[in-house]
Amino acid sequence: MRRFIAFALLSIAGTAVGEERKFSLKVSEDLSLYGSLTGAYFRTNNPDQDRFNLTNSVIGISGETGKDIRVGFDLAVGSLLMPTVWDGGQGDPQRFDFTQKGIAREGFGFLWGYLTVKPGGFVSVDFGIMPTNVGYEVANTYANPNITLGTTWFAQPVIYPAVRVTFSGIEGVDLYAEYNQEFDLDNFTLGVLGELGGVSFALSYYDYKSFKNLVDLVLSYSLGKVDVGLNFDYQWLDDPQAGQDESAFGLALYAVPKFGRFSVPVRVEYFSEGTSGIYSGGNADKGYTLTITPTFKPAGNTFLRAEVAYISTDGSVFENGTKDSRTTLGVELGFTF
Repeated sequence: MRRFIAFALLSIAGTAVGEERKFSLKVSEDLSLYGSLTGAYFRTNNPDQDRFNLTNSVIGISGETGKDIRVGFDLAVGSLLMPTVWDGGQGDPQRFDFTQKGIAREGFGFLWGYLTVKPGGFVSVDFGIMPTNVGYEVANTYANPNITLGTTWFAQPVIYPAVRVTFSGIEGVDLYAEYNQEFDLDNFTLGVLGELGGVSFALSYYDYKSFKNLVDLVLSYSLGKVDVGLNFDYQWLDDPQAGQDESAFGLALYAVPKFGRFSVPVRVEYFSEGTSGIYSGGNADKGYTLTITPTFKPAGNTFLRAEVAYISTDGSVFENGTKDSRTTLGVELGFTF
């Protein structure tokens, strides 16, 4: 899977879907080729809609060279559907949009690409177009336990132009600082991530200039044959409008019990946004979601999974403001390499 830290530490994807298989290409240096092709059928209500779509089509290549100073890169092209419990998988696959400085343009194209320089044993510098370290779920959804993305993810940063400096001087703990231009703003992030006592963790502060701020906590742990995770998110607006609530919070809990080739990922979420619109983009006030995704892996790099995703809100935000809930059924087949 793509190298960046958010994927390595914050997803339970390997337990729910399967590890990606990489192989080496010998050019002037050893390179790793990776990717995925997944397709799904979604049916949702409020309104009643259904659609077949490619959920992930990703081809990436990465490599590293050097001795005293290591230099590496990661580059990927393709498209990402990023289906959510809000849209029920009825959107279009997207790629990176340089005018919006984020994943926002329909079609197949550039996804991410960045260079990594490691001038010493304790410091690394990433710069280019890269995924965020914030949050539990990731945009290339084959790496998540569930097919759809949750409400907590919906309010978090995704992929953007950035420079990130990571310090690894403490065993099991990395500190990082980042400047990025998501939404064409001057944003910065500070965070700590790593693993202690078998618990993977990430704590981040993210500041969207003249927009909003968020503090995000991610924890994950394995309890025998059950992987569990938590993502807590607190956000507040810099300049709320008259009558608009200033802050909101979201909580997502994950459990992935495994039974040989089978697993049953479950996600439960709750959010409270008042009139801020931070988690819904509208006026949902409060809400919860329940997502269950039975998954079968016939081989290590293939998977078949079904899903039921339900969301209910205090405000009527579906079916042109007449309904307060939505149920999505999905089936997805995927191959990773």
